[in-house]
Amino acid sequence: MTIRPKIPYIPLEQQPYLKGRQLEFESIAQMLTVRSNETPNAPHVYYYDQTLTYKDTNDRANRVANYLKEKGVKKGDIIAIMISNSPEFYYTMWGAHKLGAIAMCISPMLRGPEIAYILDDAKPKVAFVVSDSMTEFFKGLNNANTKPIVVEVVTEYKYDSTIAQDNLDDVLNKFPDDECLIKQNPDDIFLLLYSSGTTGRPKGILLSNKAGLSLCRDQNRSGIVTGNDVMLLILPMYHCCPLCVFTYPLSYAGQALCVRQFSVNDFWPTVIQYGITIIMAVPTMLDYILSRIDAKEVDLSKVKIRYANTGAGPLSLETRKRFKEQYHIDLLVGYGLTEGGGGCCVEPPLGRYKEGSCGLPYPEQQIEILDEHGNILPNNQIGQICIKGDNVMSGYLNKPDEFAKVMAGGFLHTGDVGYFDDEGYLFVTDRKGDMIVRGGENIYPREIESVLESNQLVAEVAVIGVLDNLLGERLKAFIVPKVKGTMNAESTKAWLAERIADFKIPDYYEFVSSLPRTATGKIQKFELRKRANSPEQIRS
Repeated sequence: MTIRPKIPYIPLEQQPYLKGRQLEFESIAQMLTVRSNETPNAPHVYYYDQTLTYKDTNDRANRVANYLKEKGVKKGDIIAIMISNSPEFYYTMWGAHKLGAIAMCISPMLRGPEIAYILDDAKPKVAFVVSDSMTEFFKGLNNANTKPIVVEVVTEYKYDSTIAQDNLDDVLNKFPDDECLIKQNPDDIFLLLYSSGTTGRPKGILLSNKAGLSLCRDQNRSGIVTGNDVMLLILPMYHCCPLCVFTYPLSYAGQALCVRQFSVNDFWPTVIQYGITIIMAVPTMLDYILSRIDAKEVDLSKVKIRYANTGAGPLSLETRKRFKEQYHIDLLVGYGLTEGGGGCCVEPPLGRYKEGSCGLPYPEQQIEILDEHGNILPNNQIGQICIKGDNVMSGYLNKPDEFAKVMAGGFLHTGDVGYFDDEGYLFVTDRKGDMIVRGGENIYPREIESVLESNQLVAEVAVIGVLDNLLGERLKAFIVPKVKGTMNAESTKAWLAERIADFKIPDYYEFVSSLPRTATGKIQKFELRKRANSPEQIRS
């Protein structure tokens, strides 16, 4: 086994904010129960005009768990949660965790056919659904064979169909907060998350208590948390990053979470009002903040942010530089994927940054670069990023063959391409699935995208491969110009010809107003491929 450098870290028992606290747990549910007993009155969740203590969260989770017990929910059953960012997400999720049930998080933005697919794939017994998503959930439920009990999380949103048997307010009012925690094992599955859809049909990813707790320990060793912290969560909460990388680790630390929907205008007032010390934002959010807010209007003397974490997409050097210059805040780039528990590498708060790198592996994880035969490659050689550790998923729901394929040789094969430098820093160069083979030449589109992003006329870009009878694939660039009408194919080709080899210059260009993205900011290249390789596109 290769011995690689890990992030500089502080042992858990030496962290002042963890002094005298329990550090080892059997389950994520036990972690919340213990923390609520240790510091019941400590703030856990800030949500607009609400402040909820650890005891509040724990009590309401128990009320949900008591309701689920009445409905016959048992350990290993699946509970669907289709709720936007709010404390109700936590009550329902931890309520399921308490019983050893599996919390399945569904994006509130899904449409009926997508919902129907997930319902029949996972077969949940109960579904908690926010009012805003009821119309589409109704469509999905009608087309699905699986018919869970539906509990509405009531908002002001009005819709036509009534399919809910209960609502969450009634559950919280009627059921007792008697402790419902059951004994669980570290290997028990506690969370089911569906892949974000960057590569096609979503797969259900099963995460164990062991995986969640591993990242809790690693995050609390990293130096990101120092005590008296308030973490701003603005990414969609159904996603792995706000849950596994921040909600659980910050709760392990006994710190506070400020939950919001992302709003550019609300961002800095929230940061100042709650004394936010840590944020997580995808690069697109950071660019919005930079472009739409005048830094001179922000009272920086009241800003307490130490670190802004980012990931889910490439961070431009310009964004990083401007954020540091205007707000004096370091951006920490991380790397992870849902199959790996959400977080695998991070730029070390306790160490040195390296431009273009995702940082160093967490202490409990082994990351290697493997070639196509499963051999470990030396430093500075590009191959597939592969991961081993307790953080790795336990399986794909109903897809054992696909799980066995990605776990060949005991490593999680991420599908991402990268390399380690001589100091052990990881550099991610591309998605393996995005690699384009043009006339026998392997081309990684991220290289071309990086060059185009340096063009002052370009706002965003995505490069894909399109089918070609002669070369197998040709390159196509989808470009969002900063100003409509300022770019064309010929001038862009001429500009690229001065910067990259001829075989890397895209053959086709489409200038668009936006690129399709997931809720967490990832470009959906499979959508662009479908569009580019449609018969109409090919004929044209």
